[in-house]
Amino acid sequence: MSAGTKLVLSFGNAAGNTVNYSYNYGDADATSAAVRNAMNTMITNGAIFKNVPVSIKGAKAVVTTETEFNLSE
Repeated sequence: MSAGTKLVLSFGNAAGNTVNYSYNYGDADATSAAVRNAMNTMITNGAIFKNVPVSIKGAKAVVTTETEFNLSE
């Protein structure tokens, strides 16, 4: 069995739309403060994005689990 965590960050852009960025291999043990700090840094350096984030809307960690079945028995 294996598990993976994807970090999904939601921002508002200048046009008032929601922009989502997702990152594979997220830290399942990340704190709210660490995620908020990362998101504020992304807003500060927003010029590197095509859809520049201007406000924080939310964030979540999506955890998936994979189980393989032995079908050769």
